[in-house]
Amino acid sequence: MRVVVIGAGIAGTVTALALSRAGCKVDIIDSAAQAARGASRANAGLISPGHCFSWAEPGIVGVALRSLLGQGDGIGICPPWTPSLLRWGTLFAREGTRERWLLNSKAALALSAFSRDVLFGDTDIALDAYGGRHDGILYLYGENDIPGPYDEALLDHAKEPFERLTYDMLLEREPMLRSASVKFARGVFCPSDGTGDAARYAAAALERAIQLGATAHFGEKVLRLDLKGDVVSGVETERGVYKADAVVVTAGLASRKLLAPVGYSLPIYPVTGYSLSYRVSSSARPRVGAVSIPDKVAWAAFGDDTVRFTGFADIGVPGPAKATARLRALSRFASDVYPEIRDATPSPWVGQRPMTPDNLPFLGASGHKNLWLNCGHGAMGWTMACGSARIVTDLILERTPAIDLAPYRWDRYARLGRRTAVDPSRTRR
Repeated sequence: MRVVVIGAGIAGTVTALALSRAGCKVDIIDSAAQAARGASRANAGLISPGHCFSWAEPGIVGVALRSLLGQGDGIGICPPWTPSLLRWGTLFAREGTRERWLLNSKAALALSAFSRDVLFGDTDIALDAYGGRHDGILYLYGENDIPGPYDEALLDHAKEPFERLTYDMLLEREPMLRSASVKFARGVFCPSDGTGDAARYAAAALERAIQLGATAHFGEKVLRLDLKGDVVSGVETERGVYKADAVVVTAGLASRKLLAPVGYSLPIYPVTGYSLSYRVSSSARPRVGAVSIPDKVAWAAFGDDTVRFTGFADIGVPGPAKATARLRALSRFASDVYPEIRDATPSPWVGQRPMTPDNLPFLGASGHKNLWLNCGHGAMGWTMACGSARIVTDLILERTPAIDLAPYRWDRYARLGRRTAVDPSRTRR
C-alpha cells in the first residue's frame, strides 16, 4: 500500500515509521528543509500523561478576562481579533464546564498513556538517540497551590501511579531544588512519565523509516489534495502529484488550511510557547523533568549537556516586544531555579503549537474514505505522537485501534458549537 504522510514534525515522522514497519510504501512531504522544524523543534520535551489535562477548565473565562486586562500569569491573548480567533475562543470557553473538562481530560489521558507505553516499549530507537529518560516527572506547587480537585481521581481511574510529596520529599527526589531561590511547598511525582528531545526523536524515527523504504521530500510545499468523489486520489505539490492509496495529514497548524478546500472546518489555532536551551557541563543537573504548575514553566535535561526551560502560552502569534519579554521572564525564572546556568547563553525558541478548543487532536477517519487525520495535538504532541501513529496505522490496515476514537472525531465541532461530548470510558470503537 502506498501512503503519503503530509508533515514531518514529531507526529508525521513517527507515523511514517509506524507505516513503514507495517510494510507500507511511504512518502513523507514537508515544506521545511528537515524534520521537526515547527512545534516539535524545541518544545518542553515532556512525555507527561501525569498532567495532560485539558486547558479548558472551569474558571477559564475569568483567566482570559484577566489576561485581556494585562493581569495574566502565564497565559495571554494576542491580537488581531480575527474570525478564526473568535470562533476558537468561543469554543474554548464552552469547553470550560466541569463535565466537559472531565470528559476531555479522560480522553487526553487515555491517548497519552497509550502513547507513552508505545514509545517506552519501543527498543528500536535508543534513549541516547534523543536524550531520553524514563525516570518520571515532578509536578510542583507553591505554598498556596494544590492539585486540581479531580486530578488524582483521573489518574486513579486510569491506573496511573503517582506519589504525593512534601517539601522534604521534593528535595530528596530532586536535590537540584536545594539551590533554587524559587521555593515549592509540595508536589506530585508520576514515575511512569519521562522526558526526551522530540526533534532528535523525530530525526531518528525518520532515519529508521527511510531504512525501511520510506522516502522523504523536504523543501516541497503541498498545494492541494486531489479528489475523485469521496476518495483522495493524490497529493499535489510544487513538483508534481503523488498518487496514494491513503493520505495522512500530520501537518500541525498547516492542516487547517490544507483541509479547508475539501470541506473541513477544523478549529485549530496557534498557541505560542517559548523555550531556552542551555549547554550545561555541571554535574548538578536535573534528575527528572519538572513542571512548576503555578508558574507554567517546565524544565528537563536531555543527554549529557542540554537543559531546557519552556514556559508560558500566548493564544495567537505575539509581536517581537511580547516575545522578547516572555523570553526575558523565562530566563529569570530559569536562573532562579537552576543557578548553574546564570552565566550561560541559551538558544531561544518561539513556536506555535496547533491547539484545539478541547485540547484533543483530530485523530482517525475523515469524511473521505482514504483520508486520515493526525493533527491538532497542541502542547501534547510529543506525549501523544507514538500512540497516534500506531492508531492511524491500525486504521489504514483495517485493524481495531487500542482505544475508543469517538472523542477525537473530525466532526465533533460544528461551525458555531460542539455537536457531542463523548465519555471515552463508556464506548469502544
